[in-house]
Amino acid sequence: MLLVLLTQILVFAAIALVVRYVFTKASSQKYLVWFVGVLLFTLLATSFTLSDNGTIEGLWELFSFPLTPLGASLILIGISLGKGGSMRPQAGALALAILLFSSTPLSAGLLVNRSEQSTRAADILGTRNLATAVAIVVFGDRNDINRAISPTSDMAASYAPAYTALAPRITYAADLYAEARRRGAAPMVMVTAGSVAEDTNQRAIIREMLADNGIASRDILIRSTGLDVRGTAEAVEGFLESQRLIARREQRLEPDAIRDVPWVVLVAPAIIMSRAELTFEQIGLRTIPRPTSFSTLSVDTDGPSDQIANMLLNLIPSVDTLRLTSEYWDERLTYLYYFARGWLPNLNFSWDSNAEP
Repeated sequence: MLLVLLTQILVFAAIALVVRYVFTKASSQKYLVWFVGVLLFTLLATSFTLSDNGTIEGLWELFSFPLTPLGASLILIGISLGKGGSMRPQAGALALAILLFSSTPLSAGLLVNRSEQSTRAADILGTRNLATAVAIVVFGDRNDINRAISPTSDMAASYAPAYTALAPRITYAADLYAEARRRGAAPMVMVTAGSVAEDTNQRAIIREMLADNGIASRDILIRSTGLDVRGTAEAVEGFLESQRLIARREQRLEPDAIRDVPWVVLVAPAIIMSRAELTFEQIGLRTIPRPTSFSTLSVDTDGPSDQIANMLLNLIPSVDTLRLTSEYWDERLTYLYYFARGWLPNLNFSWDSNAEP
């Protein structure tokens, strides 16, 4: 416990040093730099005590932007311009190197493949614990469902499964739901599809997608937490406690008490699955991880000519690859923030091999 606390303090200090370094390099006005630095540091410290995850998310995106490939490149390009028209080629060269590395499929694939490879094991393991599953949580985003909206609600409902990233997760969750029902369980299905709290059109689309896949309306819950893992975990916890399906958190966190806690199935993008599983575990909820939406970059090959073409394609920078790399770094930074907040048990970025199949 002491080691975890010391690590959290070091992480917080490192973030503060990075903020100070960036603003020191970006401006030569010493007092202004210190003022802005103190202000941002105060906001950062405040964000660690806020319970509003929406505010926290916004602040964290602001502070972590310089650490993303695009943010770091823009700052370095700005530094390379210098003063009075003088150029600093070293900073510009570093910005170019970051952009090339982040947008080249070969280098990005090495990062993402390593991150997702271990989570694939959870996708092929058995379903023996579905018999005691009380909830299936489908992580979604506002953008997932927005892509399905068209001028008429009928068209939106009919074309939603074809055009949203959420649809494959719902289909997978429906299969897990059916299997759990066959094994004697009666899980509720919670979909977290972004800010849909006041949008009845979006909620109707999601409900119709769930119903079309065989999920009973009485077992459907829709929440607006989106990809906010902590907020989703607390929403699931609150619902299960209100239904008296689980004990209070302090009771669940007692030694050996976790063995009596029923299972929660997580259907989420592979890139966030490790953080999701550990976040639920940290509040005393046992999970069955079911990763989806693997982002691994690959091109099917058929013969030597296709292998050569594949090799060449992997060396050509692309916007999609930059987006994928940015998502990877964003997840790493978010993992770091979750650990600093005490929402994760450790700072191990790799998949927890002890997670229950």
